[in-house]
Order: sequence, then C-alpha cells, then structure tokens
Amino acid sequence: MGCDSPRRPEKEPRGPPPAGSQELWKYLGLGMQLALTVALFVWLGWWLDQHYGWSPWGTSVLGFLGVAAGLYHFLKDAMK
Repeated sequence: MGCDSPRRPEKEPRGPPPAGSQELWKYLGLGMQLALTVALFVWLGWWLDQHYGWSPWGTSVLGFLGVAAGLYHFLKDAMK
C-alpha cells in the first residue's frame, strides 16, 4: 500500500572542528584586515588627488602608508 522507498541515513552530529581550523580563520581575518587597510588608504589618496589636484602624490604616499600600517598590525597580531 505504501511506497517502499529506502530510508536515508540520519545525519550524524558534527564533532568539533578539525585541529588548526581556528588558526586558519584567524589568519584569513588578518589577511582581510590587511587588504582592507591598504584599499582604504589608496582610496583616500585617490580621493585627495581628485579634489586637490595632488595626483599622483596622494595615492602614492597614502598607499605606502596603508601598506606599512597594515603590515605592522598584521605582524603584531600574527606574533601573538
């Protein structure tokens, strides 16, 4: 009378995450922070270049400052 379809096995509960996965997420977050810091500084330099006619000095100087600041924070947090 009923349909004899095979039963799907129930999902087993997931255990704890694999060892080292928290380290992975930590470093991925640090990488994103570095990239966003550099991008923000470059954008700000570009904006200053457009509004004050400093081209290419605003983008260049703030780009280098963004890389320096981002690397400083990346290395400081990575060494913890």
